[in-house]
Amino acid sequence: MMKRVLAGLLLAAASAAVAAPMAGDRGRYNACLALAASDPQRAVATAQAWRIERGDVMARHCLALAQLELRDYAAALKSYEGAAAASEAAGDGMAVTIWSQAGEAAMRAGQPEAAVGYLTKAIDGAGGVTLSPKAGAQLRVDRARALVEVKRDKEAAADLAAATVAAPDVPFGWLLKATLARRMGDLKLAEAAILEAAQRDPESADVQLEAGNIAAVQGDKELARAAWTAAVAADPEAPAGVTAAKALAANAAQ
Repeated sequence: MMKRVLAGLLLAAASAAVAAPMAGDRGRYNACLALAASDPQRAVATAQAWRIERGDVMARHCLALAQLELRDYAAALKSYEGAAAASEAAGDGMAVTIWSQAGEAAMRAGQPEAAVGYLTKAIDGAGGVTLSPKAGAQLRVDRARALVEVKRDKEAAADLAAATVAAPDVPFGWLLKATLARRMGDLKLAEAAILEAAQRDPESADVQLEAGNIAAVQGDKELARAAWTAAVAADPEAPAGVTAAKALAANAAQ
């Protein structure tokens, strides 16, 4: 998890327009990020000391990442908020990345309502950043997940609709759209969305599981069994494969 977050951060930071006063701290920042992954306790101490030295955005952000790695969620979210606010004030181009990571951290902390707020700031282009269609679409997919958790399904459906129009290949967009449409009883939309998902990732156990779920709700037991069987074959140990196997067993017992 942390390695993926850090990789994404470093890629974003490399392309961001960094304010001149911060450029000299780049090496220190990268070292702190590496420490957050390898020894988060030391990274917390390092970042806090740097923060006292007026390290500001970079120090606050490294602190948030280290605290997240330690699962100190309350502290991490507070640090993310401080880093994002400081980034917006500095106009360094990092605010969107920080708010989006804060949203992911809030979901890990079991605070989807907070995640919605953070992701909304990112979607709105915090710090004056103009998002690419794909970046905006991914943020909407992430916010849709959080919206579903707080039972705001119509808003989640709107986000997924916008995301799949703006960037049809956005990861998980069509799959989540299909799943939510099924849960909301719109089986026509669910079927259309899962077909789109299958075209983009035909060997995905998650896609095959949802295809089976949609077929089952439609009363097509044969198609449901075929899709669930494909999900198990794709990845029997993954959550989707395990769930599909249970669905097959329950279907056979009927």
